[in-house]
Amino acid sequence: MKNLGIKHSLITLVLGTFALISVMSVSAQSNLLLEDYPASYTVSEDDTLWEIAGKFLQDPERWPEIWAPDDFLDNPDLLYPGDTLRLSTAGGSPRILVLRGDRAVVNIEPEIREIPLTSAIPAIPLEAIENSFSRNRIVTQQMYDAAPYIVSNIGDNLIISTGDEIYARGSFPVGTSLFEIYRQGRVYEGDKKNEILGLELEYLGFASITENVAPDVRKMLVNNSALEIRVGDRLLIREETRINTTIFPTEPSSQMSGQIIAFLSAESLASQLDTVVINLGIRDELEIGDILSIQHEGTYTTDEVERSRMSFKEKFRTFFNQSRLRIPGKEIGTLLVYKTFEQLSYAVILASTEPAELFNEVVSP
Repeated sequence: MKNLGIKHSLITLVLGTFALISVMSVSAQSNLLLEDYPASYTVSEDDTLWEIAGKFLQDPERWPEIWAPDDFLDNPDLLYPGDTLRLSTAGGSPRILVLRGDRAVVNIEPEIREIPLTSAIPAIPLEAIENSFSRNRIVTQQMYDAAPYIVSNIGDNLIISTGDEIYARGSFPVGTSLFEIYRQGRVYEGDKKNEILGLELEYLGFASITENVAPDVRKMLVNNSALEIRVGDRLLIREETRINTTIFPTEPSSQMSGQIIAFLSAESLASQLDTVVINLGIRDELEIGDILSIQHEGTYTTDEVERSRMSFKEKFRTFFNQSRLRIPGKEIGTLLVYKTFEQLSYAVILASTEPAELFNEVVSP
């Protein structure tokens, strides 16, 4: 590439002094440009910097005042044949910009862009709601019957608590030494005759094996007790938490429709941060972290417009077959599922506009 600075040493000499020349005042710049300066100019091989400056300025010596070298170009302080010069404005002052090769000047204007949200529901710190979680479990009758149980307390006290030693009997999995202690609570029944959805076990504490006394007997230490422990209480392998320190709520992978069938508290209503039992679970593809909407039960109404088109016999028939239009219920809150079992789940009420009641519907949001 032929360098105009080599042919005409004046170009390099003047360009090298750009950083040393201050910007003239606004009043002086008003008389800086020619009245008929070109919109753009392409540098030719025979040009000199003086000739180029004279195409834009009344006084070519004032070229450094308007020159704006592009730092992203190779040798930004030099001009080459083929470079295109254009006059622009920066900070209210005229500036000469250079375009070289495929570089182009593009006008950038504000515009609205649609970007999908990575999480439609904000993340929730576990510590903000974990105190509302229940440590109870829901199991099958078969699992409960097969669980080891406490047969004796080593000591004179009737109530077993933290620090006490006990004997337990049953089938203990090899390699497992830590067990949670539970007592049977409510039995959840299904709609079908003799259908059991699960047994709710109340969490009492946890214990660890200290000695193998016999093939089916273990000596154990109660490491912690939340409630009083008794002979006959069951032992289940301690659950590992499946919730991270930050919860990212998600919508269920499929459409859900169920009900609140129980409250953990003795109250008849539930509000924010209360745990409820819902009749949806693993078999419904419900997962920990799923969000559900709480709704009042929908109502039924008659479509009077449709009835107006019916004959007398058709209208009469609708009184007996209850063929009516179902209106969805009003949304009153939001649930977060934090424990799932085969047919049931525990969920905490994150927000509510009014208290939840038994048999309120829970559906996909």
